[in-house]
Amino acid sequence: MKWFQKHIKLFIFICVLLSIFFIYKLNNKNNFNYTALGDSFALGKNSYGGVEYGYSDYIKDYLYEKKKLNRYIKSFATDTMSIEKLQEEISENEVITLNKEQINLKHTLRESKIITLSIGLNDLLYQISITDNMTEEKLDRIISEIEKSFTQLIKQMRKYYPYQIYVIGYYHFYLSNNILNQGITKLNQLYQKQEEVIYIPIDSLFKNHPEYLSNPNDIHPNHLGYEAISKKIISKIEKNLL
Repeated sequence: MKWFQKHIKLFIFICVLLSIFFIYKLNNKNNFNYTALGDSFALGKNSYGGVEYGYSDYIKDYLYEKKKLNRYIKSFATDTMSIEKLQEEISENEVITLNKEQINLKHTLRESKIITLSIGLNDLLYQISITDNMTEEKLDRIISEIEKSFTQLIKQMRKYYPYQIYVIGYYHFYLSNNILNQGITKLNQLYQKQEEVIYIPIDSLFKNHPEYLSNPNDIHPNHLGYEAISKKIISKIEKNLL
């Protein structure tokens, strides 16, 4: 009894902390951590080289408005991200600083409930650039190697993240570049047949809306294009918010 009286303040303090913790968990049990991974499209790069509101930012806003957002991270996305580079960053447990807090990639994957992924275009562009006398047969070999790498990447992500992975396709950039157009088509087909991901096609959006591309000398969309992409993704995500 004397021991209890001596430590009653400590006991009350612990009870208050536990109460706050359980109230927080109760109020946030339906809130999601959303992580955007991938290349310049995941980052939100605009058609003039800057970074503005990308599709992931619009998704973040949607989740916030629905009172479903706990944490949003897109700092792991980079302009030069490739499939191999993302694999390396997961293996090496890449660390970023967000709001003065250090966050590692494996922990981010474990804590996420929604992941969007734009990746593979840098791999395709690089392989085309180093291949002489490109033929459709050589292009098929490039796509086959990208498919192997992508399958390995998804397996690696699945070690830490069990939920839906929303993979965003690409639209055709250069009407006169038949090889690149074929490569983008094959890359999209690769993602479409992957059973481990939800594929988001966006090519038709840009065929019908040239106003989504402000700069004819750059492949990236403007904010209207990114908002349109986000709506395609949200139409899939919202089914899992119920």
